[in-house]
Amino acid sequence: MFKGSVKFFIIIGCFMVISSYLYSQEYQIPVRDERIKKPPGDVTHFVDIGLGFGLDYGGVLGFQVGVAPVKHLTLFAAGGYYLLQIGWQAGIKGLIIPKTTRHVFRPFLKAMFGCNSAITAQGTDEYDKVYMGFTVGAGAELRFGRKKKNGLDFDLNVPLRTSDFWDDFNRMKNDPSLEVLQGPVPIALSIGFHHEF
Repeated sequence: MFKGSVKFFIIIGCFMVISSYLYSQEYQIPVRDERIKKPPGDVTHFVDIGLGFGLDYGGVLGFQVGVAPVKHLTLFAAGGYYLLQIGWQAGIKGLIIPKTTRHVFRPFLKAMFGCNSAITAQGTDEYDKVYMGFTVGAGAELRFGRKKKNGLDFDLNVPLRTSDFWDDFNRMKNDPSLEVLQGPVPIALSIGFHHEF
C-alpha cells in the first residue's frame, strides 16, 4: 500500500509540474492583435501654404509658401497686394519648437526682405511709393487636428525702414499742401490660415 501511495504522489507531482510548465507557456506565446493601432509617429511637415493679411503675405492680402528643410527652420516666400502694387517678401523662420505633428503651438523668430513700407497721399501721386527693406519679428504657428496640418499663424513685425523712406516721409510731412493723418506704424501684425504637407 505504501508503494501504491508513493506512485500516486509521484504521478500527481509530475502532473503538477507539467501543468505549471504548460500554464507558464501560455504567457510566453506572443499574441498579435491587428485591431490595436500604434500611435502615430512624430512626422515633420515639409511644405506650408498660407493665405492671409499683412507683411508676411506680401502687404495687405496675399499668400505665402514655406519649405522646411529641417524641423526647426522654414524658408518662405510671399506675394500679394500692397496698396500701390504687387508686394513680396522672402525670409527665414527659426522655430523654437520643431515643425512636427507632435506640437500644436510652435513659436518662432524670423527675418525677411521685401516690401515693408509704403507712402500714399490723397489728391496727388507725387509721394506714392512702395519701399523695400528688412523686417524682423516673432510669431507662433497654432495647428489643430490629429495630423496638425491646418492652423493659424500670428506674427509681430518690426519693419527696418530705409533712409529713402524717411527722407520722402519727412518731405511729405513738411509739404504745406498736405496734411499727414497717419505716420508709419512701428509694429505691424500679420495673420493667416495655413495648410501643411
